[in-house]
Amino acid sequence: MEGTNTELTPSFTTISMNQVVRSAHVNKCNHLDGGQLLKWVDICACLSAERLAAYPCVTVSVDDLYFEQEIKLGDVLSLKAKVNRVFNTSMEVGVKAFCESLRNNTRVLVCKAYITFVALDKQAKKVKLPCMECTSDSQQVRFALASERRRVRISHSTTVQKLLDDYEPTPINMKAYDRVTDDVFKSNRYVKGADTSVESVELVLPPHANHHGNTFGGQIMAWMENNASISAGRYFGSEATLKSVDMVHFKGPSTVGDRVVIHSTVNNAFKNSLEVGVRVEAYRYEDGRTGPTRHINSAFFTYDATEDHREFPTFIPINEEGERRMKEACARRKLRFDRRYSLSQETSSTSSISSCGDLPRRSSIMINSSNSTMLCCSNIITFSQLASLRDWKVISSTGETELATREKDGVLSFRVTLNFNKHKYDAGKVFKVLRNPTLRPLWDSMMQSCDEVSCVSRDDSVYHLIVRSPDVEKSNDFVLLVSSRVPETESGSYKVAMRSVELSSFPETEEYQRMNNTCSGFLISSKKNICTKIVYYNNASAQIASYITRDMAGLSKKYHTTFTSLHKYLNEHIGNNSNL
Repeated sequence: MEGTNTELTPSFTTISMNQVVRSAHVNKCNHLDGGQLLKWVDICACLSAERLAAYPCVTVSVDDLYFEQEIKLGDVLSLKAKVNRVFNTSMEVGVKAFCESLRNNTRVLVCKAYITFVALDKQAKKVKLPCMECTSDSQQVRFALASERRRVRISHSTTVQKLLDDYEPTPINMKAYDRVTDDVFKSNRYVKGADTSVESVELVLPPHANHHGNTFGGQIMAWMENNASISAGRYFGSEATLKSVDMVHFKGPSTVGDRVVIHSTVNNAFKNSLEVGVRVEAYRYEDGRTGPTRHINSAFFTYDATEDHREFPTFIPINEEGERRMKEACARRKLRFDRRYSLSQETSSTSSISSCGDLPRRSSIMINSSNSTMLCCSNIITFSQLASLRDWKVISSTGETELATREKDGVLSFRVTLNFNKHKYDAGKVFKVLRNPTLRPLWDSMMQSCDEVSCVSRDDSVYHLIVRSPDVEKSNDFVLLVSSRVPETESGSYKVAMRSVELSSFPETEEYQRMNNTCSGFLISSKKNICTKIVYYNNASAQIASYITRDMAGLSKKYHTTFTSLHKYLNEHIGNNSNL
């Protein structure tokens, strides 16, 4: 792109915004209106995107948003946005929003957002974006994780349909609802879906748009949230609190002069929360007639009741379409839980890398077609976090291998490095060996057997491994999800991530002791596609600790021996550019 600096960094794109929450920004409970928060988050992200692109940018999609803290009148909302990754014509911008109380001198996280933008030229055509150079380890991690989140965005609609196909929610007895009389409805024991429907029309004016006339995505989301809050309030009979926004994808733009029509209705109600579906369309008047209606976007908002002690009415869909939305709301709720707790980059202030450098302790999860995409992405994300940790302590080393450990709050992680000082191996061929665990018994004497039991995708599979126990005669077994990724830049590394999962076809048996691997994998570094080193990481569970403590105590050199054996295997099978 002519006239643009091609050596941009994420730090260059950093934008900070600070807003005092005033009376015009709050609801009747004196809490910041959810729509206003969405608007500020989008504007801050857009400014960051435009700093990189040097072109006007428009919102393409918004990942799930979870609101952790209510913001009160008089508080300060601090936002910081930064471009995480540039793809080709799109980019992901990460935003963090904090609430600062001037009265109590406290600062707490409100939400994190990941928003995708594209840049447009004067002809409203997409612009190829300049490359961005990551200059720190943390920037490299965010760069890698953006690719995994992109996989989830692309597969989102397919995943919802798979979940509906695999799981049939409790059948809805519409005939039973038909017997409910109007008198019963008037008693507030039941609420029909139609009674929560809201339609609003907004005229897009210049203050709602950028200097090219395109409506700000945040403004659209603010109008959507306004409608959704009315639908939620009609069900609860009181003020509702916005808790999350499902993935939002903008189908097309709206411009100054458009009439934007917002439809909202409650899709399903749970114990103390509900989901509201919102659809946005736009049209304009052209030459004395009404132009075609365009679908702008659809989104799903989750609200919590502000009065937890109340018993809320039963929600009733009014027709087959309402029944379908009710079932889909259950599926989306399940996926929201999956994405939040399986794919979260920073799960909590006590387990995130940014706060204290620890990783979440995860137990194995049953893998199925509805959550496989999230688990595969989570696998790579957690391994990337583990590989980015610092403060490793070298325990022992040989001429080509090094064993290091890291202990934090009673959690042990270990790292084995195999350096290639004299040998030159094709990095792609090394990756091909390590991404295939069925080859591992050929170079790892602890491994008795390994079989692929389920293929999730081209880059992800589930394997059943049988491993010799270091302490007892009974062998151990693992059911591992193995996810492989090739580098997306010249300076990137090959990754092979592993974690335990549960598979219905491979239950635990008395023959083996089932083990749990929370996070492990191989990082393959290369220079001009020549492998320079292999690093194995393991966030050791209590079960796996017995495998490494002997080496830590100096009673054995099992890991040194194993990786020396790997080196020998590579030399025999891929040395001198031989075919694998």
